[in-house]
Amino acid sequence: MPEDTADIVGTKGSNFTVTIDAARITSAFLLVANQPNTSLAISGTKREVTVPNLPAGDSKIRLDLVWAPGDPNATIDVGTVTSGTVSAANPKGRIDDGETPGFIELFGK
Repeated sequence: MPEDTADIVGTKGSNFTVTIDAARITSAFLLVANQPNTSLAISGTKREVTVPNLPAGDSKIRLDLVWAPGDPNATIDVGTVTSGTVSAANPKGRIDDGETPGFIELFGK
């Protein structure tokens, strides 16, 4: 997956949070090819996860989600950036209502 189709693009090594505005996250994992899956911290809102070290190239976040009746699609955005430069796609990506797991495409450059 190239940079131009990623939901979130940032500098390699960036530390930041990713947010969604619908559903609740029950577990989250960073998926990087040829590496073990890494569990990600979920905030108290259950709609935000922390990426502590954005890998170079393509990676994904897998979100196990619980959807309430009537929840809309979830918009993917960048929350707090602690280090590096990170931005969400324009237009922002989304996870369709009821989809679980949901995936967020990342690209580190």
